[in-house]
Amino acid sequence: MSNYNTLTVYLGSSGHARPVFKQAAEELGRLIAQRGKRLVYGGMDAGLMGIIASTALAHGAHVTGIIPQKLKDSERILTNLSETILVQDLWERKRLLFTHADAVLALPGGFGTLDESLEVLYWGDLGLHNKPLVLVNIEGYWDGLVSYLKTLPDFDPRFLVVADSPEDALHKLDDWQPLPSVPVPEHFPHFEDEISRATDQPILVDKASVENTYYLVCALGLKQLGKHIRAIGILNENGAFDGLLAWFEKAAEETFITQKCLTLYDAAPTRDELNRLLAAQKPAHIDLHKEKWANPPPRKTPRLRQPEALTLSWQSSPEYGLCRSLPARFPDLHSDC
Repeated sequence: MSNYNTLTVYLGSSGHARPVFKQAAEELGRLIAQRGKRLVYGGMDAGLMGIIASTALAHGAHVTGIIPQKLKDSERILTNLSETILVQDLWERKRLLFTHADAVLALPGGFGTLDESLEVLYWGDLGLHNKPLVLVNIEGYWDGLVSYLKTLPDFDPRFLVVADSPEDALHKLDDWQPLPSVPVPEHFPHFEDEISRATDQPILVDKASVENTYYLVCALGLKQLGKHIRAIGILNENGAFDGLLAWFEKAAEETFITQKCLTLYDAAPTRDELNRLLAAQKPAHIDLHKEKWANPPPRKTPRLRQPEALTLSWQSSPEYGLCRSLPARFPDLHSDC
């Protein structure tokens, strides 16, 4: 794949990540600039996000940050970007991050990084694009997640590349054989509106698939941001979600999500047990400034651009058995699935 000019990079905003991950973000930012590519990312100054953007800028790259003005992320805009695009909400940000890209790379990160990465794979399986997702697998961070993905019925391996380092990621992009082109869709399916609607009905994911995992991780990310307070449950029959749950633990161990994030959901092997856990699930408030992002760097005035209004859509497929919402009182976890 020799004709890529713009790389969107998904990566963590945690300010507490180990040096090896920060070094990888710095290396990737430098390599993008040295190759004359453009960087698009989520616009923040925190964690690996701030490091990759600052490094790319310092080496002469054009860097575009896309950030929602209605989320707390907007309090942490990196202010010396080549271009800052303020959008209305998280979905608009994700859509623009994807549509700006010729290819997508993901360094280690938390719920947001995984949500965005799964979105690429989900849309690929639906035939909506032909872009690769490159997971930059620093110290095996993505190993468990990749193993889990390979068990899923709707996983299409053509869209996934796994690289050991930033340099390896760009080499593998160079060697990647492009998939057949597809028409640009008028709408991309997404779940933010359905998840965040005004209801106390819990969310249950009962079968492992890329679509369901994308939905689940999107719900967890929104709950982390305080966008909803719905109970979230994972019906882990026969250990179908073991790999994903282990990845959640690893993400917390590496501080890409907080320990409180592990209380945002419950998982159980039977419906009766999950019923009991969901009935007792408590809300959790996560102070992103103190618990995740850490101290901001000195600030300057950003150059801002407002994008044209975008038409939002939500679609879903019942094919893989996702129980998206259940009655508020759920003695038998009744659903339409």
